[in-house]
Amino acid sequence: MATGTAESAVRNYLVALKDPGALRDEDHIAQLQQRLEQSDDQLERLRLRQELEDAQRPSIKHFEDEFVTHAKAWAEKHDVGASAFSAEGVPDDVLRKAGLLRGGRTLRRRGPGRSRRVTAEEVRAAIPTGPFTIKDLQERSGGSIATVRNVVKQAEETGLIEAMGTDPDHRGPGRSPTLYRRVK
Repeated sequence: MATGTAESAVRNYLVALKDPGALRDEDHIAQLQQRLEQSDDQLERLRLRQELEDAQRPSIKHFEDEFVTHAKAWAEKHDVGASAFSAEGVPDDVLRKAGLLRGGRTLRRRGPGRSRRVTAEEVRAAIPTGPFTIKDLQERSGGSIATVRNVVKQAEETGLIEAMGTDPDHRGPGRSPTLYRRVK
């Protein structure tokens, strides 16, 4: 795998998340249009018309598949953690498929020879604007459960966040987790 391929896959997916149309290949679209206009074969025209429609409205799925294939190697080479991808809008399920999240645990950035500690400031910076649980914040930030609990406690005491009650959508064993939301 060439670095350019991995870098392109990561870049193209991040662009596609914000605006899939930005990755349209206008030259390819023009070539397809020309081939369609010149073709007399009805089945070929049908295939070309479908290919043209697909090229005019690029699917994020293709870019996601490339991202999933290359993101982990690129992230490790450039020391980029899952929380950075998450902050750029990459959904957790895509991060899991790419191998950057395992279950509820974030694969942290690696320093020389060992895992890097996630600071309380990094956890605070990962607090989302919408409702979240402690587990959600742990996944987003990559922090340890103890660090995340301490940050949540301090943020609640200072009025940065507030508890909203238990998660009404909780399914499965155990108690329903507490939902929090950012106030400031």
